[in-house]
Amino acid sequence: MNLDDALQLFLRRVEVIVSMEMGDKIPTREAYKEIKDEVRKLKKLKKQIHHETSAAAHAATTNVVQLDWDEKLPF
Repeated sequence: MNLDDALQLFLRRVEVIVSMEMGDKIPTREAYKEIKDEVRKLKKLKKQIHHETSAAAHAATTNVVQLDWDEKLPF
């Protein structure tokens, strides 16, 4: 999952929670707790995505070819 997908999912969930609260299906305090939980999930996912992309970028930049100078060339 990338950050754009995570944001879209977050927005959909918050929209449902707000709609339920406005329609008196859940109390305001519960809606607040649910939205706070969604924010926590989004932050955790953002950190995970950032960690994965930075690790992949670091791995791509640290690929070093080892040369054996004593090896004879084929020509």
